[in-house]
Amino acid sequence: MVSSISRSIPSSAPPRPPPPHYQTFLTPILHRRFARACLVGFAACYVESFVISNKSSFFWAIFPLGWTGFKAVILFFLSVFPILILRISQLHVGARSHTTVFHAMKTYIGSFSTYSTFLTHSFASLVFAFLYLWSSSKEDRLGFIIEGKSYERPRLNERFLYLTFFACYTGLVQAVLHLYEDRGRLQLPHLYLSPKAAFKKKFIEVPSGAFHMALISASTAPFAYMPFRPVIWHYTLVTAKTFYWLNRSSTLPSFPVGAGMFIRSLWLSFLIGAMWQISNIAFDVYFTQKPLSADGKTVSEKSSDPNGTLVTGLKASQAPLEPSNISID
Repeated sequence: MVSSISRSIPSSAPPRPPPPHYQTFLTPILHRRFARACLVGFAACYVESFVISNKSSFFWAIFPLGWTGFKAVILFFLSVFPILILRISQLHVGARSHTTVFHAMKTYIGSFSTYSTFLTHSFASLVFAFLYLWSSSKEDRLGFIIEGKSYERPRLNERFLYLTFFACYTGLVQAVLHLYEDRGRLQLPHLYLSPKAAFKKKFIEVPSGAFHMALISASTAPFAYMPFRPVIWHYTLVTAKTFYWLNRSSTLPSFPVGAGMFIRSLWLSFLIGAMWQISNIAFDVYFTQKPLSADGKTVSEKSSDPNGTLVTGLKASQAPLEPSNISID
């Protein structure tokens, strides 16, 4: 009797499945936007690889399957892509707050993010400089070794050493600006524009910003090079003598920075800064767009439980998105 009554009572409803997480729908959108930023960065790399290439044959200089395309691929993967990855690792919305200036300095000095910023920019700048030196002609006299006359031994070229040092120094200057301007921050616009319009609006600032950075680097690098000059020359010369039959003299040559080298270093730093600024602008433009999918729907609307998915987004506290960013849905 009891068993028949228990069988007649309806069983409890199955537990309601949790709503799909907001990140499940947001991640593919962010991947597409990152891919578009990478595409813009690669276009900048291709243009600059053409600029530094030998243009004796215009067709081969612009042909994508030639040396220009090869250098563009190297520039992208070793000079632009690391900067974009750095932006992803430091991504946050809103200004960072510190109680005091001392606390801010302590946070930056003891942070792994700070050191990775310096190393990434220095390495990326050095890659560009090596491609620039590799693309130079013999008349530029920028090789590692300078061939003398038939009766002279080759000599170590300090112009090469200075430009190598200058590339690392430019990366350090860029890293300082990166930390000072907090380029890991995403500033959500008050008025949303299309990616094309937003990029066009910000692209106007690229020449002036790259020139100012280049002017700072080219003007201060000779003074920064002076204390390290004897050490760099001595140890590089000792190492080079094991591979080359160099001149026996170990005295320092005349200072390598003149008017010509200043203009060359200014141009080199300008190219590096312009390439990075274009990539950073593309990253900002695409990652600050509205959270819409390809069909124009918001991220939460694509879920079977829109309200529940939106709640999971509002509760999310892990990087790369914070509640303040997710709440724009």
